[in-house]
Amino acid sequence: MKKLILTLSTALLALSLNAQTLSGYDIMKKADEVPSPKTSSSTATLTIHSKKGNDRIREVIMKSKDYGDVEKEVIVFTTPKDVAGTGYLMFNYKEDSKGNKKDSDNWLYMPAMKKTRRIASSGSESEGSFMGTDFTYQDMGDRSLSKYNYNLLGEESVDGVSCYKVECISKAHTEKDPRYITYISKSDFIMRKCEFYDRQNQLHRVLTCSNFTTIKGFTTAQKMKMENVQTGTWSLIETKNITYDANDIDDSIFTVAALEKGRIR
Repeated sequence: MKKLILTLSTALLALSLNAQTLSGYDIMKKADEVPSPKTSSSTATLTIHSKKGNDRIREVIMKSKDYGDVEKEVIVFTTPKDVAGTGYLMFNYKEDSKGNKKDSDNWLYMPAMKKTRRIASSGSESEGSFMGTDFTYQDMGDRSLSKYNYNLLGEESVDGVSCYKVECISKAHTEKDPRYITYISKSDFIMRKCEFYDRQNQLHRVLTCSNFTTIKGFTTAQKMKMENVQTGTWSLIETKNITYDANDIDDSIFTVAALEKGRIR
């Protein structure tokens, strides 16, 4: 019995020491490396809440496919009529072994104008509102690990889940929100919440992920709410009909031509 107690104490001490050795960067790298499905297909309801209390409802289709060195994703609005057919195509590139990452390629198609335009992956354009929501174009893609410095601020519970609290500071200091604090679950390294701070270091927006479920072994947030605490507006994405690792996603849908011809359904 004494030997068993000693063994358990040693194991617990080792686990404790291992947890303490994780740096902010280590935690964010683990979060970045959480396995994801090769393909994803879903629909979503997007609610845009104004400061006057009015809600605008949008329905969208979302599809993605991982090609190893790049993940391609497309979002197409299906209702209401004034935005139906509007599409956003993203190519998010993976970091190489040296931590270098090519900037993403992004295209926005507006059927009313019958025109597709490139959206810069950095700078003021990337920080603009995505389709009138509280999400930015930058939020819709992946943030490069190498572009931030990280500090572990401690631990905090989010909706009963024990999380690491990590401060992420832009190395360039040029973003509209150059600093953010993210809450990463200690058990699965999946983000539960994120707080974005503006250039005056004032809290600007808060992203909350909730209604988690497990699909084919992948933990998935079915609700993502971005609240602008400075304006009182918020946007909610409620994902439905989620399918992972299906074989019926054609490569041709991840093209500007597919957006313009309305082939993505």
